[in-house]
Amino acid sequence: MKRFAYGLALLTVITPASAQSLKDAAVAFSKGNWKVLRSVDPMTDKTSCTGIYNGDYSIQLTPDTLFVSISGGIESVLLRYDEQPPARMRLATEMEKKIRSMIISGNSFSQLTTAGRLRYQAATMVSGIKTGEIELTDFNAVLANIQQGCPNTGTPAAESKSAPAAAGGTCSVELINKMKQQGLAPEKILAICQ
Repeated sequence: MKRFAYGLALLTVITPASAQSLKDAAVAFSKGNWKVLRSVDPMTDKTSCTGIYNGDYSIQLTPDTLFVSISGGIESVLLRYDEQPPARMRLATEMEKKIRSMIISGNSFSQLTTAGRLRYQAATMVSGIKTGEIELTDFNAVLANIQQGCPNTGTPAAESKSAPAAAGGTCSVELINKMKQQGLAPEKILAICQ
């Protein structure tokens, strides 16, 4: 029982953020095909920064890892950077199988910072071969923002998400944050606070 609880806790800590938890996150930075979402854990008040590629919540960037969700039971992974030959195919790790995502970290992650494009291929148990491509032109700027704790850079997307706070209405910042945590849309918060 202890092993199960420990395994579940470990899985929770390293699993990429769910799309549902990121839908209400504030956009802290946006560049090219990437957005950096800032969310705050309501229990620990810890800020999390997650990069999302092309509006696709199945591709998530953290300070040192890129997660690519693969449905159908991931079995193996093949990566290709730019026009270089593909790296050696590798079997999916147990963690990749459990969270149903390619985990690109370590040396493979370092190569993302010098490449302009990543192509990936994953063999699955159920769905056959899954392929995809990620444009890395703005990757380094997005990664730097995440590694700096995702400060708000004043991008238009970030400003629109924080509009209720800047409205100067009758709501306190604390109340606005609670409404965001409850899933109220920025437009509704603005209407309530005016």
